[in-house]
Amino acid sequence: MVRPGGSAQDLSTLLSPRSVAVVGASGNLESISGRPIKLLKRFGFKGHIFPVNPNHDSLAGLKCYPDIRSLPLSPDVVLVGVRAQLVPGVVEQCSERGVPFSIIFSSGFAESTDPAAQDEILQKARAGGMRILGPNCQGLVNFADSVPLSFSASLDSDKRPLGGVAYVSQSGAFGFASFAMAADSGVGFRYVVTTGNQADLDLVDFGMAFAADPQVRLLVLYMEGLSRGDRFIELLRFAAERGVPVAVLKVGRSPTGQAAVKSHTAALTGEDEAWRTIFRQYGVLEIEDSDDIADLGKIFGPVKTPRGKRVGVITTSGGAGIIMADRAYDLGLKVEPLPRETREALERFVPPYGSTRNPVDLTAQVINDPGSFKSSLETVLDCPEIDMASVVISMITGDSGWSVTRDIIEVSRKASKPMACCWLINNEQGGPFLEELRSEKVPLFASPRRCAWALARLSEWVTMPALPARAPSDPRDPFLPRLPEELTEYDAKRLLARWGVPVTREILCSSLEDALSAASEIGYPVALKVMSPDIIHKTEAGAVALRLKDEEELRNAFGRLLERSLKAMPGARVRGMLVQEMVTGGVECMIGVKRDPVFGPFVAVGLGGIYVEILKDLSLRHAPVDVEEARRMIASLKGFPLLSGARGSVSKDTEALAGMVSRVSLMALAEESLAELDINPVFVLDEGGGAVAVDAAAIRGPR
Repeated sequence: MVRPGGSAQDLSTLLSPRSVAVVGASGNLESISGRPIKLLKRFGFKGHIFPVNPNHDSLAGLKCYPDIRSLPLSPDVVLVGVRAQLVPGVVEQCSERGVPFSIIFSSGFAESTDPAAQDEILQKARAGGMRILGPNCQGLVNFADSVPLSFSASLDSDKRPLGGVAYVSQSGAFGFASFAMAADSGVGFRYVVTTGNQADLDLVDFGMAFAADPQVRLLVLYMEGLSRGDRFIELLRFAAERGVPVAVLKVGRSPTGQAAVKSHTAALTGEDEAWRTIFRQYGVLEIEDSDDIADLGKIFGPVKTPRGKRVGVITTSGGAGIIMADRAYDLGLKVEPLPRETREALERFVPPYGSTRNPVDLTAQVINDPGSFKSSLETVLDCPEIDMASVVISMITGDSGWSVTRDIIEVSRKASKPMACCWLINNEQGGPFLEELRSEKVPLFASPRRCAWALARLSEWVTMPALPARAPSDPRDPFLPRLPEELTEYDAKRLLARWGVPVTREILCSSLEDALSAASEIGYPVALKVMSPDIIHKTEAGAVALRLKDEEELRNAFGRLLERSLKAMPGARVRGMLVQEMVTGGVECMIGVKRDPVFGPFVAVGLGGIYVEILKDLSLRHAPVDVEEARRMIASLKGFPLLSGARGSVSKDTEALAGMVSRVSLMALAEESLAELDINPVFVLDEGGGAVAVDAAAIRGPR
């Protein structure tokens, strides 16, 4: 496996070690430092287990060693569960022995008031070439090879079905708790890893390893933050290439949540909208709670995918079927009437007081005639206009309940299309049925809402557009000059022009005589603007005069603008007066750039004026975008009809606007010192007339 950035990263020894040492091992097998030994034995670990504790000769029937130096061989993995002050010494001994991996359970590092302690253990580990998981984590489990390198109580249960879900969580407690809840509902896991402070190995390292595993069918990530967004995006690309869906539960969006993240894992978080844009653009299934992890694990477990969004609903309760249809509709699925041929086939099994329309209502008659149930399921799944099916069962119990259970299992095994089941029944009467369905890995849900949500996510994954093209390795022309320290509108538009973005004809003038000459060259009417790096919002400062139609109006405006500007912004540094052509006609739009601390530049496009300021009608993407993606951005705007020629109006040159968006995105990627850019307005003229940047404001980031 190749780690993003080019260096090889093989985690097989960590995931499947032949020998494990437990430093700080305890005779109390229910304590944090005793449970790893208990779990290794419980799972039947076939390798060597070395307890390390200078106060014992033996623990749990195993010879105990005083330190790492005294071990008979260098272990593949060392589990460290001692207090923080002792960890540097343990890591140093591991490095001396050439230990390849350590998992540090201990807390008190970057998440505490002493982050320098984490740097110390990382330096000692690197000196010996050792990789670290943690600190402040609960370790990992490889269920495929029965290797528990953790102390979590969630692993005491025998209810841990093997499956295709790989789960990586930055939170140890939440990670293993949510795993246990999902496993209890029938979800099969292949790996669970908690990364804690991520001093070294992080969520992306494990995500890349698991996405490369052909047995992994779903990658779930609990994330609090990242330091390098480019590596995360590379993970998403790699998973997409491998056909592995990625679901992310991202926390820390609220101000309170962001503060908690910083104190919890010392992770860097980006703005919420940036994360959501990344998720949409790079094909992430966004989830919000532990229930979502379980639901996705169920629906992505079987190796069956739908062709589209059309759902056939088969139910024994008309009301429950309607609820399912409503929830599916709310989530963008299609519950459409079945074709005539399918309805005619169903009439042999559905009583006259039922329905063959969709939802297919078999009614409670299933209790008296359970044989009709299987035939109805098969008929709906065989329909060419159905992509997947949802079976909604009410209180069917006793022999009829067992008959329905067997039929669902048999049809599910044979069906080529996904089928999910929602059985509305209490556990006392339905427990055996539900347990049988779970054991056969039939996706089982407790409510129509959860069932519809899972099917919607499955169809979302299948119908996702292709990922955007990779960014050029170095899009910048090395001969282009770097940005000046402070930028006026004139500077920002010169930058745009260098990148091929059309801007207004304009001349920067240092005197009234220069301004008069410039206006004569450009042609009246003109606009006059005060250029100062201290005046970003020129209109509010009275630093703009528009539609000056002759020399007299230009003379009068020149002194007046200077006076107003300096009154509004005392001490402002004036770099000159900009004489600019007046652009008329077209629709006002805007293009913006914002550099996120995690993911780098994003580009936005929207209609100008009220549409941006009040309606927030913007489309946002991670840069760069090609022209095709820019077209999709523009078409997604609520105000797009104003550009496309609604109600008989003339269509505007959206192709020119798309080209401008794409060029600005490339510029944003290359100009690393550019923190923000606002091109507003961009006049989009009639089709074929092009688009032109009329005003622009740019801000440099810190060095």
